[in-house]
Amino acid sequence: MWAERYSGENRQRGPLDYRDPFERDRTRVIHSAAFRRLQQKTQIYGGHSGHFHRTRMTHSLEVASIGVSITRNLHHVLQSDSIKAWLPPDDLIFVICLLHDMGHPPFGHGGEAALNAYMHTFGGFESNAQTLRLATNIEKAYNPYGLDLTRRTLLGILKYPIKRSTLRLDLENNLLKEADRSLWTPHKVYYDDDQNVVEWILAGFSASDVEQFQHTVENRSVYHSFDCSIMDIADSIAYGVHDLEDAIHLRLIQRHHIENNEFVSLIQDTHLDAHEVINGLFAQDLAQKKHTIGALVHFFISSVKVCELSEFSHPLIRFQAKLTDSAQRLLNFLINQIFKQIIDSPPARAQEFGGQNLLINLFNAMLANPERLLDSASRAALHNISTHKQLTRIVCDAIANLTDDSAIRLHKKLYAENFTAQWDTSFFD
Repeated sequence: MWAERYSGENRQRGPLDYRDPFERDRTRVIHSAAFRRLQQKTQIYGGHSGHFHRTRMTHSLEVASIGVSITRNLHHVLQSDSIKAWLPPDDLIFVICLLHDMGHPPFGHGGEAALNAYMHTFGGFESNAQTLRLATNIEKAYNPYGLDLTRRTLLGILKYPIKRSTLRLDLENNLLKEADRSLWTPHKVYYDDDQNVVEWILAGFSASDVEQFQHTVENRSVYHSFDCSIMDIADSIAYGVHDLEDAIHLRLIQRHHIENNEFVSLIQDTHLDAHEVINGLFAQDLAQKKHTIGALVHFFISSVKVCELSEFSHPLIRFQAKLTDSAQRLLNFLINQIFKQIIDSPPARAQEFGGQNLLINLFNAMLANPERLLDSASRAALHNISTHKQLTRIVCDAIANLTDDSAIRLHKKLYAENFTAQWDTSFFD
C-alpha cells in the first residue's frame, strides 16, 4: 500500500515502463517547476555572493546524496533483518530529500516568517506544510493531485504531522502590527486544508499509532516517520558541514570561531583529530579542504544508528534514525556557529528585515489587485473561490512560488523603482 498514489492510479507509462513507483516519484519531482525554482532561492546568506555559494537546489541535492549514503551504510552495519526490510530504497530517500525544502519562499526563514505573519488568521504559512501543499495540490502535472506521489514519499515529507487548528494559538492578535518580528515564527504544522491528504497518508497505521503519532508537547509535534528521520539527519549534516564550507569560503566564519576548547573537547569524543580538521577546513589547498569536508560528512554518516520507539507498533514509525550522542554534540556545535556568525549577524538580520518588508509590499499589492498582478495559474484559480481567506491563500501561494531574484525584480517594477524596464512576462506565466 505504501506505493499507492492518492489518485488511485498506477501512472505506469505502458508495458515498457520498468521503473518502480519511487523512481517515477523522483523523476517527476526533478522535472517540476517548484524544484527548478530552488536554484534561485538562498540557502544561508545572500543571493549574489559568487558562483561558489550553495542554493536551495544544490543543498537539496547534497541532502539527497547524504540520505542515500546513510541508508546504504545502515544496510551494511545493521544486524537486524527486520529493520533492514524497512530501510527506504535509494530512489525513495533521494526523492524525500529532494522535496524537503521545496516549500521555502523567497528569502529563507525570514520570508517564511513574513508570510506566516500575513497568514496568521488565514491558516498560517510554514515551509514544510507548503511542501506538502505543493506536492499534492499546487503543482499541476497530475491535476488535481499535484505530482500524485506515493503514500510513503508523502509520509517522508510529513515532518510535522500536526494540524494547525489543534494547537493553542492566539488568532485575535494581528502579528503584522507587532514590533517584535520574532513573534512571526511559524508553528510546525500542516494546513487544515490538507487534512484529507494527511488522513490518506496515515491510513496504513492503526488508530492508536495515528493518535500517538500526532501527539504534541507544548504545542510542538514529537514524532515523524523512519524515512523522515533519515532525511532530517541528512539535512542537518548538509547544513552543519557543507554550509560551513560556504561560510568559510565567503570568510563569514574565521578560524578562531572553530578553534577553541569547546570544539577540541567535542572532537576528543570522536575518532577525528582536532588539529587535522581545523587545518583542513581553513587550508588554502582545495584538495585538502575537500578531503576534510568529506571526512566530516563520512564521520556523521557512519555515526547514524537506529533505535526503536516502544509506543508504536508499525515499523515505519517505530524505527527511528538517530546520531550517536558524541556525533550529535559535534554537529550541534557546527550548526550553532553557522547560526551565531551568519544567520544571527547584523548584516544577515538587516537583509532578512528588508526581504520581509519586500514580501509584505508584494502581498498588499497582489491582495488589492489580484486580477492584475497574479500569475496566470493563480488568476485562473480566482474563479473557484468565494471567501477572502481563499484569496489570501492564493496570493500567499503565488508569492511563495517566487524566487529571491524574481521577487526583487517584481517589487522594483511595482513600486516605481524600475517600472519602465524592458517588458518582462516571467512573473505572470
